[in-house]
Amino acid sequence: MMYSISILGPVEVRCDGEVVSLPAGKTTELLIRLAVDAGITIRAERLLEDLWGESDSTEKNTLHSKISMLRRALGDSAAVTGGRNGYTLNVDPSSVDAIEVQRVASIANDWSTRGDHRAAVDACGRALEMFRGDILSDAGDGDWVIPHRARVDAARLRLLETGCSARLRLGDTNDVIGDLELAVAVYPYQESLWVLLITALYQTGRQADALETYHRVRRQLADDLGLDPGPQLQQLEQQILNHDTTIEPTSRTTTLVTGNLPPIASELIGRDDELASVVELVALNRLVEIVGPGGIGKTALALAIGRTSTASPSARRGGVWLARLETAVTAADVIDTLIAAANVTGGETALYERFKGSDALIIFDNCEHVIEATAELTVRLLDASPGIHILCTSQVALGVDGETVFELTPLDLVDAAELFTRRATAQRRSQRLAADHDAVLELCRSLDGLPLAIELAAARTKTLSVEDITRRLDDRFNVLNDPTSRRPERRRALKATIRWSYELLFPDDQRGLWALATFAGGAPLGGIESVLATLGVPSAAAIDVVSRLASRSLVIVDHDTSGQVRYRLLDSVRAFALEALADNDMTDAALAAHATWFAAAARSSTPGVRSRDQAEHLTFARTERANIDAALAWTMVHDPLLALDIATGFGWAWVVLGDSRAAQRLLAALDSAGTGAPLVQRTTALLLAGWVEASTGNLSLARGHITEATEIADAIGDVALQARCSYYLAYVESHDGGFRHALELTDRARTLYAGLDRTWDQAANGLFAARAAISAGDEERSVEASANVEHWLRQVDDPWLHARADGMRGELARLQHRFDDAVIHCGRAVETSHRLGFLQAEAYQTGNLGRAYCQAGDYDIGANTLELAVDKAEATGDTRMATLARVHLGRVLRALGRIQPARIALEAAAAWHRTAGGGEQAALGDCLLAAIDAADHIAGAEERLHAILDEARAADAAHVEVFALDALARLAAQREDMDTAGALFELADGRMEHASHFITARDRIDAYAVRQSG
Repeated sequence: MMYSISILGPVEVRCDGEVVSLPAGKTTELLIRLAVDAGITIRAERLLEDLWGESDSTEKNTLHSKISMLRRALGDSAAVTGGRNGYTLNVDPSSVDAIEVQRVASIANDWSTRGDHRAAVDACGRALEMFRGDILSDAGDGDWVIPHRARVDAARLRLLETGCSARLRLGDTNDVIGDLELAVAVYPYQESLWVLLITALYQTGRQADALETYHRVRRQLADDLGLDPGPQLQQLEQQILNHDTTIEPTSRTTTLVTGNLPPIASELIGRDDELASVVELVALNRLVEIVGPGGIGKTALALAIGRTSTASPSARRGGVWLARLETAVTAADVIDTLIAAANVTGGETALYERFKGSDALIIFDNCEHVIEATAELTVRLLDASPGIHILCTSQVALGVDGETVFELTPLDLVDAAELFTRRATAQRRSQRLAADHDAVLELCRSLDGLPLAIELAAARTKTLSVEDITRRLDDRFNVLNDPTSRRPERRRALKATIRWSYELLFPDDQRGLWALATFAGGAPLGGIESVLATLGVPSAAAIDVVSRLASRSLVIVDHDTSGQVRYRLLDSVRAFALEALADNDMTDAALAAHATWFAAAARSSTPGVRSRDQAEHLTFARTERANIDAALAWTMVHDPLLALDIATGFGWAWVVLGDSRAAQRLLAALDSAGTGAPLVQRTTALLLAGWVEASTGNLSLARGHITEATEIADAIGDVALQARCSYYLAYVESHDGGFRHALELTDRARTLYAGLDRTWDQAANGLFAARAAISAGDEERSVEASANVEHWLRQVDDPWLHARADGMRGELARLQHRFDDAVIHCGRAVETSHRLGFLQAEAYQTGNLGRAYCQAGDYDIGANTLELAVDKAEATGDTRMATLARVHLGRVLRALGRIQPARIALEAAAAWHRTAGGGEQAALGDCLLAAIDAADHIAGAEERLHAILDEARAADAAHVEVFALDALARLAAQREDMDTAGALFELADGRMEHASHFITARDRIDAYAVRQSG
């Protein structure tokens, strides 16, 4: 029979679609009490205490009577099972509306976080329709119902927030206002709902109503609670007063960073007190560590804490970031893991910049094997970022000042039994778990209350009785307990549990664990098949092997948002499998097969990234980062030439992804290969390393490596390599402002490619030629180069190149004073880069879009867009790009008369340029800063301007020359030396034409206005 139980209002039970008539009073209350924990055995004493307030023998008879009445009403004696120890309502928990709305609230939030707002709206709407009146209205007035009502009410609130927020993002602004008005009436002190309502009003152009609504909630909070509005409401009021475009739906909106927590796999059971305690500790302390033995549930608790942080009304805007350290070996690995988790592309320095000023929560999971490296990184992060909090899980404490250590103990016996029952019930949905409650308690006692051991045991209830499992565990613990070992006893028991599970497997399944253990951070099925084949298991059997392992809870199956499936082992299971692999003398064979599989993927990576299949190949390189690193580490010792193949094969994917560690990997592989590296491979590695170094601002290193590559290419006479060396060097020169030299280099590459079939390289070379010509202000060369690019792009199907081509079209339009067209092209480049996940390119194109807005006459939007470009660059750790955007932002803010913010932006850019030894637009930044200093009468500023003017003339940098002349003319006018001022303004006017792609209408107006007033 199929039941549906509705208790979010008057109780209604349906069996196979037909309404069931229920006795009123305690029988209905009993049904509700069982339904809120459907599928779970509730002790008779608990039922008596909750419903009658006592548990004497008379009331026990009454309970049995009410159970009998309930069974008769439901029409199936198996619907409620149990006896003296407790009773269970045997229905699918999803058929109980009070349970289902809590599940949907979490799922809808995950969908909204991933950007699937339509699915979130639909799910929230369906779930909210389940509320038909007062929550659990027929449950009586016992204290037991209070926490259940609170949880369901919290789910309803979450559904309201998620649904309304998703509707706003879909543009359903007008209709959602009425729903939000009703919501704040029901939840008058829920500030997140007021934020949504005020935002919706503002987005529909009702600024006055939005401000009045803010004043309304401020009065209500003050009158009722004696409180002021929280920071988010106060910030929103200020944004509205400032006409902040970031809260307008038609402009670039800010998104709450949620982090990288995986979707909820299963409910945390038996840790309510620990969860509440550690959530409070994390709120009050910057460094909290959950310590305990392996398998005790540290990771599960940490993830629950992270989800609580993202789901609360005061969610951390900096997000919650999970760094799994199970594959880390060295200090660099620890840093790399966090860099990958937070999607930072600028190395360790950029990592600190990424979290500077953030209130993020960072979770370091499984630290015990890299304890010193984790401790050092933790201290540096806390020092560099005063707002962040860090949560660690480890078997031992970090041992640093200021840490707060929370020791996680085993589950108590009641909670352990509940965990086992829920997991076993999920394994046996088609039949009831036939087990005496006392037998379950005995089993859990034998497992020491360790969650991993309990879950592994529960997975075996498909084929073994609880009594059989208990007998086997008792035997295994006695056999495997080594009294001479210094390891904790619970670790020995956990290992015995895993060994028992392992010995129940078919030989092929055991080898499946070996194969999976060679993968770092999970594995795709194709890789598992390849390693299994080396271990003697046919590829055709791989799917069955993985399925059997997953059914026994030994393998975790992860599904990403695109539907791709990956398989990984629990940490303890992986460690055990690696030992078994070594015991069977198969480690080298398995790791060689692992590396060979990734080497094959590397060979197809660059052609794939440069094709219409780009997204697939980039996703592979990003997802398999830990595995690729593991393959490199093994091959650099055992097969260096294969290591070089892997590094150079994935090199271009790393370039497109903006992976700042790529240069180190390439150079390490090159060093391991030594003199045995083929010259073409060596040149390729040097070129790729140079490109990555240039993109992160290490221009000196980049120039050195590309020069070395050029010498090799010239020595062996490889024309294609010589051409590639030329345009790679052009890329470096452009970053350093050497646009004329970059043009010469791209001309040389074009000539060398003329006799070769290198379509993609011709297109790439053409793009860099166009960029250099545009940046140099050479319109004739720019038009010619752009036409050449368009020719080659028609023959290339590379989304990355086409996105950059949109940016080129926008820059050319700016040069030709077609500023409205420039905004369109640059906007398209930003949108495409964002959609395809090209984060570095998105930041760069956003900067170009900001400049285009300014030249189109909208300085305010231009300034906001440049600020966004700085934020995007810093979010990816690209400090070079952030610096370039800051120079242009400083110029715009100065023109708007916002001198202090302009100075801050320009001083930050100057500091980076000093450290990096220069860079694109460094001279302009110095000139603007000197002009501001001169206007503020700072000593030596005028002399700096003269020096900058001389350098600009020598470098033919017309735009810098114009700004320097303009600033010097203003100074002369202030001294009432109008002859000198006029002469300098005339010189500036004369150079305007040569800098016309750089100078905006407002810059010209300011210059003429000053001259006219003089």
